[in-house]
Amino acid sequence: MGAFISGKRRVSGIATTLFLAGVPYHVAQATQGTFPHGYGVKSEGMGGVVLALPQDALAGASNPAGMAWVGDRLDVGAAFLKVDNGVEFAGKKNSGSADNDLYIIPQLGVNHMLDEVSSVGLSVVGNGVGTDYSRESNVGGLKSPGSTLQQMVATLSYARKITERHSLGLGLVLIRQQLDIDGTSSIGLPEGRDESYGGGLRVGYLGQLTDELSLGASYATRGYMSKMKHFDKLLAEGGDLDMPSTYGVGLSYKRGDWTWAADVQKILWSDVKAYGNPGVSRATGAPGDSDGPGFGWRDQTVYRVGVAYDATRDLTLRLGYNDANQLLDSRDGYLGTLAPAANHRHATLGATYRLGSGNEVSFAYARSFMDKVEGNGQGPDAVSSPYMGQHWFSLSYGLTF
Repeated sequence: MGAFISGKRRVSGIATTLFLAGVPYHVAQATQGTFPHGYGVKSEGMGGVVLALPQDALAGASNPAGMAWVGDRLDVGAAFLKVDNGVEFAGKKNSGSADNDLYIIPQLGVNHMLDEVSSVGLSVVGNGVGTDYSRESNVGGLKSPGSTLQQMVATLSYARKITERHSLGLGLVLIRQQLDIDGTSSIGLPEGRDESYGGGLRVGYLGQLTDELSLGASYATRGYMSKMKHFDKLLAEGGDLDMPSTYGVGLSYKRGDWTWAADVQKILWSDVKAYGNPGVSRATGAPGDSDGPGFGWRDQTVYRVGVAYDATRDLTLRLGYNDANQLLDSRDGYLGTLAPAANHRHATLGATYRLGSGNEVSFAYARSFMDKVEGNGQGPDAVSSPYMGQHWFSLSYGLTF
C-alpha cells in the first residue's frame, strides 16, 4: 500500500504540474458539442455509459460517487480521432480536415481508498472541437479559416459509501482551455489565440438497489471560466466561454456474465451565450455583446446504452450505442464553419483483457456517423451546411493494487 501511495502522489503531481504549466491537450472534434461520447476507454466501448457503472478511475469525470467502488487503481490511455468535417457553402464543399484529420487525446485516472468506505481520486480528460481548412480556402469571406478549442478538465474527487450499498461523491472540477481562431480577421473580427482558467463542482450518487440493479445520478455546475479578452469582440458576453452545466441519471443491471447499462444526460448549451446565442443572421447585437452572435447550439439530451459480456475470466467484450438530438440549428450554419459539430450518432465496441497481477489492457472503437445540417436561414446562414463524421479508437492500461 505504501508503494501505491507513493506512486499515486507522483502521478497526481505530474498531472497537477501539467495543468498549472498550461501544457495543451491536443484535443479537437468532440462528438457532442465540445464533449466526447464518453470518458474512460471501458465506458467509450459501451456507448459512454458510466453513471451507474463505474469501471475505472476515469469515472470521477462523470460521477464522482463511482470512485468509492473502483478500488485502488491507475488508468492511463489515449484516444486517436480521424475526422471528416467541414461545410458546404453555396454548394461548394470545403473540407475542415484538409490539413489535419488525426488528433490524439490523452486521459489519466488514479484512485486511492482512504479506508474501506471512502476514496480520493483524480480524473483528467480532454474536451474540444475544431477545424483546419486549407490555406487556399475562402468560405463566405473567411480566408483560410480554422479553429481549435482545447480543454483539459481535471476532477479531484472524494467519495464515501454512506451505507453498504449507497455512496455519494463530490468533485472539484479544474479547467484550462485554449482557443485558436484563424480567418475571422478577413471579415473584421479578432483572430489569434487566448486561454482561460476556471472551475466548477460535480456531485454524484450511486446505489445498489438490489444485488443486480444499480442507480446512478450526477450533476455538474457550469464551469465558470475567466474571460478571453483577445476575443472580447467576437465571443458573446465579452469573451466569456464557460463550460456548460450537465445532469443525468443511469441504470445498470448485472446477471451472470452479462451487464446492461443505460444513461440519459442533459447538456445545457444555451446557458453559455457564446454557444447558444443565434448566429450571424439572427443575432440582435454586435459581436462580443451579450446578445451578439453565437453558434446557435441547442440544449442536448444524450441517450447511451451498452452491454458487456465476460467471455472468460480474463476477457470482457463490450458494445454500445449513443445518440442525441441535433446540436446545430439549420438557421445558424455560417459560424458552424469553425465548429461543424453536426454528428450525434455513435456505434461502439470494446474489450478488456486482464494480464494478471492487477494489470489489464482495454480498447474501444466508435464510429460517429456522418451528419450534415442543411442551411435554411438568412444571409450566409442560408447557404452554410456544416457536416462531420469520425472514427474514434482508444487504448488504455489499467493497474489495480
